[in-house]
This record gives sequence, C-alpha cells and structure tokens, in this order.
Amino acid sequence: MRQIDGVPQESYPDWMRSAYLISVTGLPAISVPAGFTPAGLPVGLQLVGRRRAGWHLLAVAATFEKATRHAQTAPSLLV
Repeated sequence: MRQIDGVPQESYPDWMRSAYLISVTGLPAISVPAGFTPAGLPVGLQLVGRRRAGWHLLAVAATFEKATRHAQTAPSLLV
C-alpha cells in the first residue's frame, strides 16, 4: 500500500497507525469483517470496548458478525 486517501504511507507502521493507536490505550479491541469496497477489496471494522470489558466486546463482535454475515463471504482472489 503506497497511500491512503492521498496521504503517502512510507512504512508498515504508517498505514497501521489507525489500528495500533487503539492498542496502546490498553482497551480491548477486535476487528471484524465489514463488507467489501466496490472494487472487491475486504473492509474491516475495529471495535473498541471499555476497560476490562473484553468478554462483552467479544459478544458484541459475535453479534455483529451474525447480524451482517460478512464473515461468510470470502474476497475474490482475482482483484
């Protein structure tokens, strides 16, 4: 990945910033599948829970996956 929304991303930490900034807070976080772009690329949603509420966050993520069924669809490898 070279850029995100026109902003150059020079290294792995650059384009992962949105994910690791949550991690340093010490709050529980989980990523769930959230569909696909019009070009067929997978999209994820990062959910963040309250402090010491990891089990609750897992339940929310499971409910989201069950309701949306995005986890049931694999991306095309031909993109």
